[in-house]
Amino acid sequence: MIRGDVNDQDSLDSLLDGCTAVLALQGAPAPKPIFRGLFPFLNPTTSPTHPFNINYLSMQRILNAAKKSGSCKRVVRITGKGETPYSIFSILINALGNLAKAWNYEGELVLRKQNEIDYTIIRPGVMSSEVKEGKKVLALKDNGGDLKVSSISYSDIASLCIKCSNNPNAARSTLTAMTVPEGEGSDTWDELLQGVNEDTRVFPENMLAEHKKATRIGGVAITAVLFGLMSGIVKIIIGIIALIEDNSFDE
Repeated sequence: MIRGDVNDQDSLDSLLDGCTAVLALQGAPAPKPIFRGLFPFLNPTTSPTHPFNINYLSMQRILNAAKKSGSCKRVVRITGKGETPYSIFSILINALGNLAKAWNYEGELVLRKQNEIDYTIIRPGVMSSEVKEGKKVLALKDNGGDLKVSSISYSDIASLCIKCSNNPNAARSTLTAMTVPEGEGSDTWDELLQGVNEDTRVFPENMLAEHKKATRIGGVAITAVLFGLMSGIVKIIIGIIALIEDNSFDE
C-alpha cells in the first residue's frame, strides 16, 4: 500500500506511473460537528478536506496524472445522484456537507469534458455492508439513467469498479447501480455490462448554480427548524426549573 494525496499533483503522478486504470473512490469527510456545514465561513474552500478539493479539483489532478503516465487509459469514479438538487436528500447533504453533491457532479463534468482518458462514472445506491431487504439482484442504467434508490453492498460496488476498469462497453459511460427485486435485474455485473453503452445525452452544466440555490433555500429552512427546536428545549428547561422552584417554596 502506497500512501497518496489527491491534493498533491506530484503524489498522484508517482502513484499512477505505470498504471493502466485508476479507481477514484475518494470523498470529502463530513464536517465535525455536522452542523458546522451550515456556516460556510467556517468551512473555506481552501481547506484540503473541502469537497471543492476532494470531489472536484482532485479529478483534474487525477486526469493530469493519468495523461502524464502514458499508460493509464481508464478512470473509474464513484459519485452519486447529482442531478436532483431540490430533493430533500440533496439539500441535506449539500447543506450539512459543504455542497458535497454539487462538487461531486462538477467532478463528473471534468471527466466528460475531455477526450484523452476514458472514464466510467458509477452512481451507486445507499452503500452498506450487506443488503437486508430480502432477495435482491443487481441493476444498471447507462446514460446516468434513473433507478429507484435502494441499498447495495460495498462488495458489489467494489466488484463493479474492478470490472469497469477494462470493460470496453463501460468506456465513457455513466452507470446508475442499484439492487432490484428478483426478475428485474441480474445476479452478475457481467451480464448487465453487456448491455451498456457510452454516454449519448447532454448532461446539464448548470447544476452547481442550482445546487447552491436549493441549498440556500433548504439551509434557511433547516436553520429555522433547528432554532425552533432549540427554543422549544429552552422553554421546557425553563418550565422545569420554574416547577422545581415552586415546589421548593411550597415546602
